[in-house]
Amino acid sequence: MKKAPLILILFILTTILHGQEIKISIAPTINNAFYFKSVDGSAGRDFKPGISTSLDFSFLNEKRINIGFGFRYQFMQVEYTPNMNTGEFTGQTDKINIVSFDISAIYNLKHNFYLSLSPLINLQTKYTSDLMTDKQNGLGLSLSMGKHINLKDNIQLNIEPELTINNIVPFNPDNYLTLRMASAGLNIGLVFGKIKTPKTE
Repeated sequence: MKKAPLILILFILTTILHGQEIKISIAPTINNAFYFKSVDGSAGRDFKPGISTSLDFSFLNEKRINIGFGFRYQFMQVEYTPNMNTGEFTGQTDKINIVSFDISAIYNLKHNFYLSLSPLINLQTKYTSDLMTDKQNGLGLSLSMGKHINLKDNIQLNIEPELTINNIVPFNPDNYLTLRMASAGLNIGLVFGKIKTPKTE
């Protein structure tokens, strides 16, 4: 365990020297669950706060589009409230833990702004039958727009509003009416690596 910080430092230095970047970020989020199709008689759902953390690695070049990959952890919540028509359900808050692997396409804009589209492979941990929310194992998607702010050579502050939808394509396709967890958040993190400005065509 004592070697872990040293290994991370060496990895960051190697990344900088070889022209890539590594980003470590954390985001407060607001979460809810939804159906792609309305379901009569279902319980109401209210927004609840959550948090997301990520570690991303990008291959830098002077082109408009860069490719990267990363890992993220999402803690999400949704509150189920009584159905307004029947009033039979008394209420429950589900707490969802998701680990994800993503591959990102990053479109670089002027002034260190960028757009990012990331397909996700999601795996839910700590799932129990008491949860009203369907298991979130499946393919998801995140869309974000961010900006790098230079702090010093090879270190930038990253600010990135992001929208994430999990379980768009469930690994269990037999479940037609599936609740998908979605979140909106603001990623704030540090980027290690020299930002390359795309060449104008």
